[in-house]
Amino acid sequence: MLFPLAFAPMLSGEDYFTRKGNYAVKGYDSAKITWVEMGWPGSVHDNQVWLNSDVYLSKEKYFNNKEYLLGDSAFLASSVLVPEFKKGSNSNLRDDQGYFNTKLAKVRIKSEHCLGLLKARCQHLQGHHWVIKSKQDLDVILQVMMCACTLHNLLINHPIPEDWLDNTAEVEDDEAFDHHGEMANRRDQLLAYLMETR
Repeated sequence: MLFPLAFAPMLSGEDYFTRKGNYAVKGYDSAKITWVEMGWPGSVHDNQVWLNSDVYLSKEKYFNNKEYLLGDSAFLASSVLVPEFKKGSNSNLRDDQGYFNTKLAKVRIKSEHCLGLLKARCQHLQGHHWVIKSKQDLDVILQVMMCACTLHNLLINHPIPEDWLDNTAEVEDDEAFDHHGEMANRRDQLLAYLMETR
Protein backbone atom coordinates (compact mmCIF):
# COMPACT_ATOMS: atom_id res chain seq x y z
CA MET A 1 0.00 0.00 0.00
CA LEU A 2 1.31 3.44 -0.87
CA PHE A 3 0.89 6.53 1.30
CA PRO A 4 1.29 9.64 -0.90
CA LEU A 5 3.70 12.39 0.08
CA ALA A 6 2.72 16.00 -0.54
CA PHE A 7 6.30 16.97 -1.43
CA ALA A 8 9.31 15.24 -2.97
CA PRO A 9 11.71 14.08 -0.24
CA MET A 10 14.90 16.13 -0.04
CA LEU A 11 16.91 12.99 0.76
CA SER A 12 16.94 10.27 -1.94
CA GLY A 13 13.75 11.65 -3.49
CA GLU A 14 14.05 9.41 -6.53
CA ASP A 15 13.62 6.36 -4.29
CA TYR A 16 10.12 7.56 -3.37
CA PHE A 17 8.94 8.29 -6.94
CA THR A 18 6.23 5.78 -7.91
CA ARG A 19 5.07 4.34 -11.23
CA LYS A 20 1.96 6.52 -10.82
CA GLY A 21 4.09 9.65 -11.11
CA ASN A 22 3.96 10.83 -7.50
CA TYR A 23 6.00 10.43 -4.34
CA ALA A 24 4.90 7.96 -1.69
CA VAL A 25 5.94 5.77 1.20
CA LYS A 26 5.09 2.11 0.99
CA GLY A 27 3.22 0.53 3.87
CA TYR A 28 2.82 -3.10 4.74
CA ASP A 29 -0.66 -4.34 5.51
CA SER A 30 0.07 -7.89 6.58
CA ALA A 31 1.16 -7.17 10.13
CA LYS A 32 -1.65 -8.15 12.46
CA ILE A 33 -1.89 -6.90 15.99
CA THR A 34 -1.93 -9.89 18.30
CA TRP A 35 -1.44 -8.25 21.68
CA VAL A 36 -2.00 -4.74 23.02
CA GLU A 37 -1.03 -3.40 26.43
CA MET A 38 -2.33 0.14 26.94
CA GLY A 39 -3.20 2.63 29.58
CA TRP A 40 0.22 3.23 31.07
CA PRO A 41 1.45 6.84 31.19
CA GLY A 42 4.03 7.67 28.53
CA SER A 43 6.76 8.25 31.12
CA VAL A 44 6.71 4.62 32.30
CA HIS A 45 9.65 2.58 30.97
CA ASP A 46 8.79 -0.06 28.35
CA ASN A 47 10.37 -2.84 30.42
CA GLN A 48 8.23 -1.94 33.46
CA VAL A 49 5.07 -2.17 31.35
CA TRP A 50 6.25 -5.55 30.01
CA LEU A 51 7.09 -6.93 33.47
CA ASN A 52 3.61 -5.99 34.72
CA SER A 53 1.70 -7.30 31.70
CA ASP A 54 -0.52 -10.37 31.85
CA VAL A 55 1.46 -11.87 28.97
CA TYR A 56 4.64 -11.77 31.05
CA LEU A 57 3.10 -12.60 34.43
CA SER A 58 1.17 -15.57 32.98
CA LYS A 59 3.71 -16.53 30.33
CA GLU A 60 2.92 -20.24 30.63
CA LYS A 61 -0.52 -19.46 29.15
CA TYR A 62 0.91 -17.66 26.14
CA PHE A 63 4.20 -19.35 25.26
CA ASN A 64 5.51 -22.86 24.84
CA ASN A 65 9.21 -23.47 25.44
CA LYS A 66 10.09 -22.70 21.79
CA GLU A 67 8.23 -19.37 21.57
CA TYR A 68 9.48 -15.93 22.48
CA LEU A 69 9.19 -12.26 21.56
CA LEU A 70 11.90 -10.01 20.16
CA GLY A 71 12.60 -6.62 21.69
CA ASP A 72 14.91 -3.67 21.53
CA SER A 73 17.60 -2.89 24.08
CA ALA A 74 15.07 -1.26 26.44
CA PHE A 75 14.01 -4.74 27.56
CA LEU A 76 15.77 -7.20 29.83
CA ALA A 77 16.31 -10.74 28.56
CA SER A 78 13.96 -13.41 29.87
CA SER A 79 12.78 -16.87 28.88
CA VAL A 80 10.11 -15.30 26.65
CA LEU A 81 11.79 -12.11 25.45
CA VAL A 82 15.02 -11.82 23.47
CA PRO A 83 16.28 -8.23 23.34
CA GLU A 84 19.08 -6.83 21.21
CA PHE A 85 22.47 -6.32 22.82
CA LYS A 86 22.87 -2.97 24.54
CA LYS A 87 26.00 -0.98 23.90
CA GLY A 88 27.87 -0.29 27.15
CA SER A 89 28.65 3.28 28.20
CA ASN A 90 32.39 2.75 27.69
CA SER A 91 32.45 -0.10 25.21
CA ASN A 92 31.35 -1.01 21.72
CA LEU A 93 29.49 -4.14 20.74
CA ARG A 94 31.50 -7.13 19.59
CA ASP A 95 31.19 -7.93 15.88
CA ASP A 96 28.98 -10.95 16.58
CA GLN A 97 26.68 -8.87 18.80
CA GLY A 98 26.39 -6.17 16.12
CA TYR A 99 25.57 -8.85 13.56
CA PHE A 100 22.92 -10.29 15.90
CA ASN A 101 21.36 -6.85 16.42
CA THR A 102 21.23 -6.24 12.65
CA LYS A 103 19.48 -9.56 12.02
CA LEU A 104 17.09 -8.97 14.92
CA ALA A 105 16.23 -5.48 13.63
CA LYS A 106 15.20 -6.90 10.24
CA VAL A 107 12.55 -8.99 11.99
CA ARG A 108 11.54 -6.37 14.56
CA ILE A 109 10.96 -3.75 11.85
CA LYS A 110 7.72 -5.56 11.01
CA SER A 111 6.19 -4.34 14.25
CA GLU A 112 7.30 -0.79 13.38
CA HIS A 113 5.65 -1.15 9.97
CA CYS A 114 2.50 -2.38 11.69
CA LEU A 115 2.42 0.67 13.98
CA GLY A 116 3.12 3.00 11.06
CA LEU A 117 0.27 1.51 9.07
CA LEU A 118 -2.07 1.70 12.06
CA LYS A 119 -1.28 5.39 12.55
CA ALA A 120 -1.63 6.07 8.83
CA ARG A 121 -5.03 4.39 8.71
CA CYS A 122 -6.25 5.99 11.92
CA GLN A 123 -4.85 9.52 11.84
CA HIS A 124 -6.34 10.41 15.23
CA LEU A 125 -3.77 8.05 16.82
CA GLN A 126 -1.05 10.53 15.85
CA GLY A 127 -2.35 12.95 18.46
CA HIS A 128 -5.50 12.69 20.51
CA HIS A 129 -7.41 15.92 21.05
CA TRP A 130 -9.19 14.61 24.12
CA VAL A 131 -8.08 16.10 27.43
CA ILE A 132 -7.72 13.54 30.23
CA LYS A 133 -9.54 15.08 33.18
CA SER A 134 -10.79 11.83 34.71
CA LYS A 135 -10.51 8.06 34.46
CA GLN A 136 -13.52 8.12 32.14
CA ASP A 137 -11.61 10.39 29.75
CA LEU A 138 -8.71 7.93 29.72
CA ASP A 139 -11.15 5.06 29.16
CA VAL A 140 -12.56 6.82 26.09
CA ILE A 141 -9.08 7.22 24.61
CA LEU A 142 -8.23 3.57 25.32
CA GLN A 143 -11.50 2.41 23.74
CA VAL A 144 -10.79 4.46 20.62
CA MET A 145 -7.29 2.98 20.44
CA MET A 146 -8.61 -0.57 20.84
CA CYS A 147 -11.24 0.05 18.15
CA ALA A 148 -8.49 1.29 15.82
CA CYS A 149 -6.47 -1.90 16.46
CA THR A 150 -9.54 -4.05 15.78
CA LEU A 151 -10.33 -2.12 12.59
CA HIS A 152 -6.68 -2.49 11.50
CA ASN A 153 -6.94 -6.28 11.77
CA LEU A 154 -10.31 -6.33 10.00
CA LEU A 155 -8.84 -4.38 7.10
CA ILE A 156 -6.04 -6.95 6.80
CA ASN A 157 -8.59 -9.77 6.52
CA HIS A 158 -10.90 -7.73 4.26
CA PRO A 159 -8.80 -5.13 2.43
CA ILE A 160 -10.40 -2.11 0.85
CA PRO A 161 -10.73 -2.79 -2.89
CA GLU A 162 -8.16 -0.95 -5.01
CA ASP A 163 -10.81 0.77 -7.14
CA TRP A 164 -12.14 2.54 -4.04
CA LEU A 165 -8.74 4.06 -3.44
CA ASP A 166 -8.17 5.04 -7.09
CA ASN A 167 -11.52 6.86 -7.35
CA THR A 168 -10.84 9.24 -4.49
CA ALA A 169 -10.09 12.64 -6.01
CA GLU A 170 -7.69 15.17 -4.60
CA VAL A 171 -9.69 18.20 -3.46
CA GLU A 172 -8.20 21.67 -3.44
CA ASP A 173 -8.72 23.76 -0.30
CA ASP A 174 -10.84 26.30 -2.14
CA GLU A 175 -13.18 23.75 -3.74
CA ALA A 176 -16.55 23.08 -2.20
CA PHE A 177 -16.60 19.55 -0.74
CA ASP A 178 -19.36 17.70 1.05
CA HIS A 179 -17.35 15.84 3.72
CA HIS A 180 -20.38 14.25 5.34
CA GLY A 181 -21.77 12.94 2.04
CA GLU A 182 -18.37 11.55 1.03
CA MET A 183 -17.91 9.84 4.41
CA ALA A 184 -21.40 8.33 4.34
CA ASN A 185 -20.78 7.09 0.79
CA ARG A 186 -17.48 5.47 1.86
CA ARG A 187 -19.21 3.92 4.86
CA ASP A 188 -21.94 2.48 2.64
CA GLN A 189 -19.29 1.05 0.30
CA LEU A 190 -17.43 -0.55 3.20
CA LEU A 191 -20.65 -1.96 4.66
CA ALA A 192 -21.63 -3.47 1.30
CA TYR A 193 -18.18 -4.98 0.87
CA LEU A 194 -18.17 -6.51 4.35
CA MET A 195 -21.65 -7.97 3.82
CA GLU A 196 -20.50 -9.57 0.52
CA THR A 197 -17.50 -11.23 2.16
CA ARG A 198 -19.25 -12.66 5.21
